[in-house]
Amino acid sequence: MRRLTIAIITAASILTSVSASALTAKQSVEKEVVVQMPDGTESVTREPAELVVPGERVVYTLNYTNDDAAPATDLVLTMPVPGEIKYMEDSASKSGAKVVYSADGGQTFASRAGLRTVGQDGNSRAAVAEDITHIRWTVAGPLAVGETGTLSYKGILK
Repeated sequence: MRRLTIAIITAASILTSVSASALTAKQSVEKEVVVQMPDGTESVTREPAELVVPGERVVYTLNYTNDDAAPATDLVLTMPVPGEIKYMEDSASKSGAKVVYSADGGQTFASRAGLRTVGQDGNSRAAVAEDITHIRWTVAGPLAVGETGTLSYKGILK
């Protein structure tokens, strides 16, 4: 079993990615617990990610608030994907936001379909979920004074 301490430590790097002057943000890290019900359906709950074992799903959520005296527009929020986490496809969520991805440590970003990386052979190839290092959301806004928002993504502990 592994503790997911590295994922919680990376929360500090999110705050350096937030460019709004008076935006507060708080990250939470939870694991998803899937229970098979007697009728064959699955029930999914979340609990704090204090202890996560390989193969378990982890949810990274960022709650933010516009604390400025004026509405915010074109808000850009970036969250790293820890190295021991494999991004779960199509899990980056935020209604109305443009989502782009990085596979080079946050140096460049592209749409998921356009994301490329360099393979072991030195040639460019389409990036797979395991290559994703950062996710960036652009929220056009306006985000009113005092308004809050939430964005998230899921991953699997390798």
